[in-house]
Amino acid sequence: MAGAGYAGTRKTAHEFVREVLRRAILSGELTGSTRLVQAELAATLEVSTTPVREALRDLASEGLIRFDPHRGAVVEELSRDELNEVYAIRKVLEPLALTQALPNLTDGDLDLLQRLHKRMLDEPQGAEWVDFNRNFHMMIYESAGPRLSNIIRGLLDASVMYIGASLKEVPNLREEANHDHSEILEALTRRDIEAATAAVLDHLNLSMRALEERSHSGA
Repeated sequence: MAGAGYAGTRKTAHEFVREVLRRAILSGELTGSTRLVQAELAATLEVSTTPVREALRDLASEGLIRFDPHRGAVVEELSRDELNEVYAIRKVLEPLALTQALPNLTDGDLDLLQRLHKRMLDEPQGAEWVDFNRNFHMMIYESAGPRLSNIIRGLLDASVMYIGASLKEVPNLREEANHDHSEILEALTRRDIEAATAAVLDHLNLSMRALEERSHSGA
């Protein structure tokens, strides 16, 4: 967040603070359990404490931070067991969502996915790429219907901070993930559900391997 300042932006102070903090969390600049002190953030971002307080409430509703009764606002962090559970559930539900989504995906939907994939190839690792990654998957699963897609959206949101931190700590993770997205997209374009399912499971296994690498490195 170094160098960030509200002066000169067209956003409200509340929107500005929320965006700066969200990007810092997703990029891994603000790591899990980091304490977020309102007065310090207000001074750094050149705003009053009111928009900081409002932004922290928004981020808490997204699950990116939590309010600790003793430490105040802190960046949320899932335990290894929690992440293992999240990815185990994703490996069950996402193949089902693909099966339900594929008949509903139009050529226009696939074109939008292709454009987003191209942006991800050009985007350096960081918060923007993490957002694109989430949107890529949700653009597919939304065609599976609202009930299933909403469940998966919650699981993806729980994975977001881990993905941002892993990009910084696991070599070539972004490149491997982009390759997996290409495989998923090609299978969807061919309307090949078996190949699409295999590509998604490979992609989720990539994330699990990254979790193992972070654990072994002491992250």
